[in-house]
Amino acid sequence: MSVLLKLREYRALPNSENEVRNYILKNSKKVISMSVQEVAKNSYTSPATVIRLCRRLDLKGYGQLKIELASELKAFENMNLNLIDHTTFKKNDSIADIVNKITDMSIKSIEETNLLLDQEVLLSVAKKIMKADIIDLYGAGASNNVAFDAGYKFMRIGKNVACLHLVDRQRIQAINSDANHFAIIISYSGETPEIIEIANILSKNNVPSVSITSSIQNRLMNIVDDNLFVSSRESTFRNGAIISRTSTLYMLDLLYVTCISLDYDVSLKALEKTLTIQNTK
Repeated sequence: MSVLLKLREYRALPNSENEVRNYILKNSKKVISMSVQEVAKNSYTSPATVIRLCRRLDLKGYGQLKIELASELKAFENMNLNLIDHTTFKKNDSIADIVNKITDMSIKSIEETNLLLDQEVLLSVAKKIMKADIIDLYGAGASNNVAFDAGYKFMRIGKNVACLHLVDRQRIQAINSDANHFAIIISYSGETPEIIEIANILSKNNVPSVSITSSIQNRLMNIVDDNLFVSSRESTFRNGAIISRTSTLYMLDLLYVTCISLDYDVSLKALEKTLTIQNTK
């Protein structure tokens, strides 16, 4: 997972570590050639604080942080990615402006989600899905629409899928679930109270689960078994869940196709059958 994106996502750090975080994000290129003492001095903290932040990022130390930064900054530059998205939509934007901005935001959200992806987790989750008797999808609001799209796809490869619109019914669904189920919980914030309640119910019932969220710091991720993260570029323009839908659909498509690859011949036959049904209508 990208160190720079992890730094951007940390929003509940101790004050001193947050100062280091902010300094690194604003001065990433400079930090590559700075000592730990210099970063501490410029962020008005201490070398120990810098090291603590490195360990929080699952790094061995400050030296590894500089190596990761150098590598990622080059990748960000090649993809024309900016850590902080300043895209805004203005009253006098032309249709061309709107088209270009939405296109740019969508592409970059997918590229960032790719950088956040842990392929080992993706494969592990796909194996659990293929092993489960029933796949349950959970989500409120815009996340529920995305859940239904994923549910339809998994049905086409022969999986038994349950996906409900109303959150109160999702709660009953969770209560009646057991270890033979697998839960995919979609929540952009990872903090929706109703979804947190459902996740706790699933945990008590020993239902294996994965969350798909936009932040590496949220309550939901600490309840489920596995976590898959999507870009949070929409934080500066939250209107109709436009970008969150794009990045979440992308993640679910990765999960879906990975599942197909695990049992390719059987999945392909199931897809062909459902395609035949569609074509006869």
